[in-house]
Amino acid sequence: MKHPIFSIKKLKYDRNKKTVLDIKKIEIHRGSCYVFYGDVGAGKTTLLDVLSKRQKVSNDTVFYEQEDISKISSSKYYQDTCFVPQNIPQPWFKIKVKDYMLKKIKSYKHLTNPSKKLNEMVNKMKLNSYLDLDFKSLSDGEQRWIQLALSIACDTKVLFIDGFGQYLSAEKMSILSKILYRKINYDGVTVIVCTHIRERLSKIASVFIRMDHGKIISVRSHKKKTYKK
Repeated sequence: MKHPIFSIKKLKYDRNKKTVLDIKKIEIHRGSCYVFYGDVGAGKTTLLDVLSKRQKVSNDTVFYEQEDISKISSSKYYQDTCFVPQNIPQPWFKIKVKDYMLKKIKSYKHLTNPSKKLNEMVNKMKLNSYLDLDFKSLSDGEQRWIQLALSIACDTKVLFIDGFGQYLSAEKMSILSKILYRKINYDGVTVIVCTHIRERLSKIASVFIRMDHGKIISVRSHKKKTYKK
């Protein structure tokens, strides 16, 4: 049996004397989409922050490819993973969308042709009309769509998405789902998301995990619908 890409063992995380996460055990396998859902305060985003190494935790509780995540260098880990936050960080200066995207994509050293990756995703996600615009002038929804595009273009082993479906229309959800389906099933990318609306992920989800007050209360495998090639 293949080893999981992530495993969690006896993870407990407190904030301001309050237990935010209390997870006994869970494994996440590569080439799958794991959906964490639940009400506000369930611990979804905090767990995503832990898995994406944005939040430190105790040693020997979270493992990536069988290695303690706390002992992996951030520079190495961030080459393997990409994170899409709910609130998109703003650049300090004026920058065109094309330059903003290319700068991020070029930071991933395994990509031999960043410009080609950019052009492929621009076409798939219909971004041509945005390329010469100032990134900071765009709406929250437009910025998020661009952030999703460049994050997928980075071709990492793992893609984290916080607040999946936020700001997205039904048309954009359809485009995104088809792209992610292929990344997961043909490229072996592991996609880990948190959301309030799990129904919107029925076509790509492998496993639905419900959280409540920092605990996992149900894990359910999901049979995905098949997209035509």
